[in-house]
Amino acid sequence: MTKQQMLPGFADPVHHSQQWYRALLNAMSRPGTVCAPCGEAMPQQVPAPCSPPAAGVALTLLDHETPVWLQQPESPLAHWLQFHCGCPLTHRPEDAAFAVITDSNTVPDWSRFATGTPEYPDRSATLIIQVQSAAAAGPVTLQGPGIQKEAHISVSGLADAFWTMHQANAALFPQGTDTILAAPEGVLCLPRTVRIRRQTTCM
Repeated sequence: MTKQQMLPGFADPVHHSQQWYRALLNAMSRPGTVCAPCGEAMPQQVPAPCSPPAAGVALTLLDHETPVWLQQPESPLAHWLQFHCGCPLTHRPEDAAFAVITDSNTVPDWSRFATGTPEYPDRSATLIIQVQSAAAAGPVTLQGPGIQKEAHISVSGLADAFWTMHQANAALFPQGTDTILAAPEGVLCLPRTVRIRRQTTCM
């Protein structure tokens, strides 16, 4: 993809990124809630294999100080992110501040990503995973900070291994990674503080 062929990012970078940031902040502070900006803030043209919601998250959070690991590093998405965000790409998961996972059926091993240290737990990776759908109701139960008693969610198009890895990740607290699920309905965040109980028959 050449510069002349580069697909656009946000139509209104300042206001649309602000809308996305507010949606992400709400979703991260209230796990189990699906939050979305207004429709006009959704990127209209995005490079394969990225979805518009995942692209919106990336355009909002990535910059020249955030090394990014891509599940598909040879895709047009790599050049698009570098052009619009200026983010450096890394082939080493442990060096990434963010990971963009576009095939949620083959989620990589989370142990490869930075989980911070006891002194600096914030020096960890955030996983951006695009999924087929997400809803604030369903057979997966969440508990933890930001949730009044329990929250219930359902997510389509996500590998079974994800839930096992998230449980192992939560056990690392205060270390661990945070997760943003990007779906057509909006974003659903699962910070490391969330505990998950999943029915064995779901998904």
